[in-house]
Amino acid sequence: MEPLQSQGSMTDRATSALRSAILRGDLEPNTLHAVHTVAESLGVSRTPVREALIRLAAEGMVRVQRNRGFVVLRHSPRDLVEIFSLRLLLEVPATRAAASLATPDDVAALDADIARMRDAMAADDAELFLREDRQFHRTLLSISGNERLTEFVDSLRNVVLSSGVSTANRTESIGEILEPHLELLRLVRDGKPTEAAASMHEHLVSTGHKLLTQEFGDEAAASFADALGAYEA
Repeated sequence: MEPLQSQGSMTDRATSALRSAILRGDLEPNTLHAVHTVAESLGVSRTPVREALIRLAAEGMVRVQRNRGFVVLRHSPRDLVEIFSLRLLLEVPATRAAASLATPDDVAALDADIARMRDAMAADDAELFLREDRQFHRTLLSISGNERLTEFVDSLRNVVLSSGVSTANRTESIGEILEPHLELLRLVRDGKPTEAAASMHEHLVSTGHKLLTQEFGDEAAASFADALGAYEA
């Protein structure tokens, strides 16, 4: 990790640096990491690192072990099922609201997100593509007007990505991941809230199923399908 610069809140900057390191896979899951080692690599005292870890623990990304250090959490099939269940409960109705409320400026913002996803796809940069994918979802959810929901869903994505879990260029190509986002953009632009909600539901169920199959096998994916059977669009 790069040393932090002095501007801004050290706790905020330490939180951002640690979160990014976890999502990049720089800090190995299920391994005890020392606070003082991380603080030294960031060029800060231990206090902002400890405060950052409290925030990341609340997001479900780490577990702090008092007077020992912290562990980046590697999540189980049950964790992923619960996360996608929450995303269905939140993102589907939020997408319905967004499609009802979207202004031309909102649609332009989504268009810009898609353009950046296309650029990342053209460069075959899966990491950049996933960042832009994430921004598309943030933009879409923010159109619903519920910023707490937007931030909470983003934190759920942190929990998944902290395990190094993604289907990009593994279970599916970047182009295949792009397709449901193009559909969502079209439905929001056309002002079709019911269809947009159904599209988000299908997108999340498909992504969750592929992740569970990829990481834990067919049996875990079957349990995912059973658990989500009650969640309608």
